[in-house]
Amino acid sequence: MTEDTPTPPKKPSRWRSKRVAEYTCTICERHPPFCWLCPCGFQICEECFAENAWGMTCNNVTWECPDCGAIRSF
Repeated sequence: MTEDTPTPPKKPSRWRSKRVAEYTCTICERHPPFCWLCPCGFQICEECFAENAWGMTCNNVTWECPDCGAIRSF
């Protein structure tokens, strides 16, 4: 492109990455390097998830958010 030709606007990506700046576990309120997320805002760290997996998953493929009841995949 030449200097006189304006650059076309960037086309928005179909898949936007919503990277969380800092995770905060809803259960233990610590700031781990990773949390499982639900769109409702619920976050759970791996340690808390391991302790509570018996009530959140029955097939180890999906988990149910305790706040909104949404079925989320791993």
